[in-house]
Formats: sequence, C-alpha cells, structure tokens
Amino acid sequence: MDPDTRRARVEQLAREIWEAEGRPEAQAERHWGMAERLVDAEIAAAGQPPAPQEPSGH
Repeated sequence: MDPDTRRARVEQLAREIWEAEGRPEAQAERHWGMAERLVDAEIAAAGQPPAPQEPSGH
C-alpha cells in the first residue's frame, strides 16, 4: 500500500471510529492512532510490507 492510500484509509477509519463513539471532542489523536494500528493490521494480514509512516499531524 502506497503512503497516499494508507493515509486515506487511516483518515477513513479515524472518522468511522469518531462517529461510532458519538463524535467526541478532543479525541483526534487517539482515533488516528487506533486507525493507524488497524490499517497496519490490514496490511500485515494481506502480506504486504507496511508503507513508511508520515509524521503525526494529519
């Protein structure tokens, strides 16, 4: 998975997590981290090497 695709997937999952938790404020960092771990697990399950991570700061 290339870095742009990874970032888009992380962003999508972070939003889904935020919405599932009732859209709480001040949880962006936690949601982003959770989404990154989920995407990394998806990549590992697919047998693909992980893409280099961008520095945090979305």
